[in-house]
Amino acid sequence: MLKALKNIVVDSSTNQGRLFALIIQSLIVLSIIAFSIETLPNLSKDTLFFLDVFEFSCVIIFTVEYILRVLLSDKFNYAFSFFGLIDIIAIIPFYVATGLDLRSVRVFRLL
Repeated sequence: MLKALKNIVVDSSTNQGRLFALIIQSLIVLSIIAFSIETLPNLSKDTLFFLDVFEFSCVIIFTVEYILRVLLSDKFNYAFSFFGLIDIIAIIPFYVATGLDLRSVRVFRLL
């Protein structure tokens, strides 16, 4: 099962891997669009609520993806790769801005 998960998350040469990459890339584009829409003035409270929920959902998905990539990479190489650093730089501001307790992610300091 771990090998199958690694083929989906890490290996984009398989059909499942390509689909996973396409979903993540689509979420990135949709997240950028949502962020842009959120800057428009005079948005209704319902629209702002939807955009906040969408942003929260995207960040959770991106966080799970990052953790999976780190755990499934050989010797945690992904955490120090260019894309791994970009991912963590993109994710961390959300958690800092929401004031969530980050003590649970101290384990990443070891990486």
